[in-house]
Amino acid sequence: MRMIPPLLALGLLPLLGRCGETEAPPDEPTAALPFDSAPLSPGEQRLVSAAGDTMRLFALAPRDGRQQLVTTHAGSTDSISVLVDAATKTPIESYRRASAGEGDTMTARIEYGQGFEGQARLTLSAPQRRGIENLRTPAPSLDAGQLPLTLAALPFGTVDSLHFNYVAPFEKRALAALLVVGTLDTVRVGGEALAAWPVLLRVSGLEERAWYAAQPPHALVRLEELTRRRTWTRVP
Repeated sequence: MRMIPPLLALGLLPLLGRCGETEAPPDEPTAALPFDSAPLSPGEQRLVSAAGDTMRLFALAPRDGRQQLVTTHAGSTDSISVLVDAATKTPIESYRRASAGEGDTMTARIEYGQGFEGQARLTLSAPQRRGIENLRTPAPSLDAGQLPLTLAALPFGTVDSLHFNYVAPFEKRALAALLVVGTLDTVRVGGEALAAWPVLLRVSGLEERAWYAAQPPHALVRLEELTRRRTWTRVP
C-alpha cells in the first residue's frame, strides 16, 4: 500500500478544488529558529514500520551553501525533495509527489520567495489539472518535507519549545506549529537501549514525536506518529 510520508499527510484531498482560496497563516513569531549552522550530516537513514514499510531519508552533501533533503518509501512512487539553506535550514524550494488513489499522482512544488511581492509560489498538479498561486510563509517557516531531518540540527538540551509556521502545500497554507524538546531519555531500538532526545511536533491536530541519538550527528532513531498510532524505527 502506498503511504503518504509522516509529517506531511495534512489534507491531501481535496487538492486543486480550492485553488484561488486563501487563508492567512499566523504572522508571529518572526525570530529565526536556533539551528546549528553546520550542514546536516550527509548520508542515508532507513526506518521501518511494524507493517514492514520502509522509509528512506537522505541528506545530500551541501553545495554552494545549499543542501538537498530527500524522503522516499520503498515500493511506492511517493517522494519528497526539499532544498534548504545549509546554514539556516530555511527552505528554498520543495517538490513532492504523492499517490491519490486509482493510480493517480498529485504533485506540489513550492518556490520560496518567487511569488508576488516575495511570497512563495505554489504549483499543484494532478491529472488534467494544474493550479498556481501565491502562498504566504511568515518567518520562521519550515517546509513540511524537510522534517524530520532538519530537527537533528536543534540545540538539544538548551531549548524546550519553539513556535514556527509549518508550510503544508496540500493544505495551501502555513499552519501554526509547536515543537516541544524533551529531556534526554532512553528509547529501545532493536532490543538495544539508546540515549535519545525526544521532539514532539504539534500542528493542526497532528502529533508526532521524533527521537534523535544523544551524540552528534543526532541520527533519527525512532519516529512515532501518535495521532495515527504508527511507529517507525531505525534500521541498523
